[in-house]
Amino acid sequence: MATPDDLPWPELGNVSRGATRGNQGQKGVLGPPDSEGRCTLQLRVQPGVLAVRLNRKASDWYRILDNEVNRALKLTKTYWRKARRRQDYDARADQDHMELHEWLQQLKDKTMSHLELLMQKGDIQGPPYMMPDDVEISFLRKFIERQNNGIPHNPRLRYPVGDHTYLRDHFGDSITPEPSDTSYTDHQRPVYGNILRLPYAERDSYLTRSFI
Repeated sequence: MATPDDLPWPELGNVSRGATRGNQGQKGVLGPPDSEGRCTLQLRVQPGVLAVRLNRKASDWYRILDNEVNRALKLTKTYWRKARRRQDYDARADQDHMELHEWLQQLKDKTMSHLELLMQKGDIQGPPYMMPDDVEISFLRKFIERQNNGIPHNPRLRYPVGDHTYLRDHFGDSITPEPSDTSYTDHQRPVYGNILRLPYAERDSYLTRSFI
């Protein structure tokens, strides 16, 4: 039996773009890594008001999450334009994406809240706040595992993956990750992860033809 996600999957019901959080200023912005791989995360709209220097693992995990939130936001704008023009628009794919965007943003919000709680409890001491190497944001682990293995975060889209020659022949390394995906330069995404970068209509078509 699969372990449930730490955060429940949002069932928005109707197409909604509520994942947009408005002007967050510097809140949630991750700085560049230092020589030890640590990055400073801003926890307030104004820079420098409240910041924490994450350990290397937390820095890597947060950057992956932040990249996915930003990618989801770009796709949200794409779907919004398609809906407005009523051209090549897939309402179900839009709905799935809105749920994903909201779930990712909630996960990012929870991560920042959790870090503040650790600071209040003294598990991360400061100022200046420095996250110890032995502290882990454990509820991000399942997100990272799915991300690294190309498994959809949406429970409805988690198909069993086997030895599908059709998928290997048609995708392989043909889809290139975006330049912002620095976290994946050391290890390539599996084929199934490549499928997730296709437009929803194409992805669903290939999955239907390959898994049925």
